[in-house]
Amino acid sequence: MTPPSTKFLRIGIGGQIGAGKTMIAKKLLKLFNQNGYSAELIDADQIAWQLYEPQSKIYQKLIRHFGKDIITTSGQIDRKKLAHIVFNDKKQLDLLNRIIQPALINSLRKRLTDKKTPIKILDAALLFYWGKKIPVDVRILVSAPRQAKITRMKKRGYPPSVTKSRLQNQLSEKEMAKTADFIIHNNQTPQALNYKIKLMYQILKDLMAYGSKISII
Repeated sequence: MTPPSTKFLRIGIGGQIGAGKTMIAKKLLKLFNQNGYSAELIDADQIAWQLYEPQSKIYQKLIRHFGKDIITTSGQIDRKKLAHIVFNDKKQLDLLNRIIQPALINSLRKRLTDKKTPIKILDAALLFYWGKKIPVDVRILVSAPRQAKITRMKKRGYPPSVTKSRLQNQLSEKEMAKTADFIIHNNQTPQALNYKIKLMYQILKDLMAYGSKISII
């Protein structure tokens, strides 16, 4: 963990699909903003898809490597078709990452290092895969039972077979935990999770105020 400035704090939140990282990131954002801080959420997925704009270099590379079948009638990249290809073939997933990640990492670095807001909360599934390429002060892993992830993704319209395939191709929680500063276990009731999020908020607030010296009573 990098001791943050007393004026700025960059928080990275990662984990596997269905773990609940986006929901936790949004709740932390709300807590900071409700208590007089200025915080912004940086959604890595959203930024990635902005890089797929028609006629961009990345757009052209995707068509060249994955074929015109991934294009919708309106000329956009079909996210579901592309995801179906890459999450069923690790080689294809690695290829996609090689195409998109340099530009995505560069974009995220710019957002994280600008001075527009003192608190940045990065929601990124690949946070622990990228390692030190992403300049954050704190890395938070959101962990959850495998079945809970499958159930959550099913509610979003993803069949269990699709979720299992994606989980298999993602970095394991055990590997992510090696470089995590904090782990939030999303394995109990919503009330218990809310308590953990509020506790995490207090810790982050202390980090911003006192650097690496935290008092826990």
